[in-house]
Amino acid sequence: MNWLELTVRILASFFVLLVMTLLMGKKQLSQLTFFHYITGITIGSVAASLTTDNRLPIFQGIYSLVLWGCLTILLGFISLKVASVRAIIEGRPSILISKGKLDTKVLAKTMLNLDDLNMLLRTSGTFDISEVDYAILEPNGQLSVLKKVECKTVTQKDMNVPGQGARNLPTEVIVAGGIVKKNLKTLGLKEAWLQEEVKKQGHKRIEDIYYAEVSSDGGLYILPEMKDQE
Repeated sequence: MNWLELTVRILASFFVLLVMTLLMGKKQLSQLTFFHYITGITIGSVAASLTTDNRLPIFQGIYSLVLWGCLTILLGFISLKVASVRAIIEGRPSILISKGKLDTKVLAKTMLNLDDLNMLLRTSGTFDISEVDYAILEPNGQLSVLKKVECKTVTQKDMNVPGQGARNLPTEVIVAGGIVKKNLKTLGLKEAWLQEEVKKQGHKRIEDIYYAEVSSDGGLYILPEMKDQE
């Protein structure tokens, strides 16, 4: 590949990519869904091949770039008009927590574990899962959280009431029916304390609890599960 051919390839790739990006719009640039993410990567790869791979004829590379962009625009237009197509391309939100109860089936369907859920909650600014009324996994992978009414209205600062700092970060101590002994030890708590707290809340066996954590106030919070009949 000589310098002239390389220059032509770079210019062709640059301007075609610029035009297609403008035509595809801001939704593609924001990569709102997995489809948009993959499309962006593919178009970038085609543009890179057009620039550096001399085995790819220039006009075939431009054709590939334009055709892929046009298909993306066409599908975007169809998805605006047809809800069923939009659901296939962009996906639907998944409700992980509803009315304060965890839907373990939806959690498994979205290929998330409890560590992933807690990470997404913290990223959204929620450190205590007991405050969550609804948690919805959006098609772009972000988590939308609606807190319980009592956790989002008046704060101690609003009422000029002096507050106390958190005793600890909310920490998981039961996951999928098993005790997280390391976390208990870190908190300075014994298994006997955990057993007693579990019984106080009406549970006979720890093995029957899917998730529980020690809240920031030091109390035990057991996350309810959604039952099939619900």
